[in-house]
Amino acid sequence: MKTKIEDWDESFLEVEDYQVERALTNGALDAIQRARRFGTDFVVEEDGKTRSLRPDETAPYEMHLIENLERLNRKIAELQGQSGQTFSLNERPEK
Repeated sequence: MKTKIEDWDESFLEVEDYQVERALTNGALDAIQRARRFGTDFVVEEDGKTRSLRPDETAPYEMHLIENLERLNRKIAELQGQSGQTFSLNERPEK
């Protein structure tokens, strides 16, 4: 069986999708910072292989996550501005 891979763009994603991605990014950043604080290794997967990073080796990964977080925050603000709503997950407008 051959897998069909298609390129796609972000045009069909909604603000909630970006909020979920932001939460995952924040979780990864928190895990890196905890690993550094407690002096433990941080495990990543690269090219299908598991790699264990010492606390002093995580800086490039952390910078990449911070850049991605900034991009997500901009995109969320843009989408919330377009729709006129600023609700986050599980929030409802007052009646």
